Amino acid sequence: MSAKRFKTNEKAHVEVYGHIGVLNASMRNLSQTGAFLEVSRGDYMPRKGDLLNLTVSLDSLKKSHIMAAEVIWCKGLGVGICFISKDEVLERMMAKNGAF
Repeated sequence: MSAKRFKTNEKAHVEVYGHIGVLNASMRNLSQTGAFLEVSRGDYMPRKGDLLNLTVSLDSLKKSHIMAAEVIWCKGLGVGICFISKDEVLERMMAKNGAF
């Protein structure tokens, strides 16, 4: 069962764990479980399996929202992500490095 998606056009800043720098993106749609981002060209393009720290600027509310996510698919400059908890980020990073 998929979550209902809502169109949006919010600015987002993407940090990929393990890579230096911040990518600029536009969040094109959003659901309770994930989002679709269109990434501006940068030094690194996120890939499937990458873990992200995502900051979404909600200008109309004068707020920012920070969340963790994992890239589940990529196509061109588009990236599909699913939201995960901060604890899951640590677990997955440790698993990738063979710590578990």
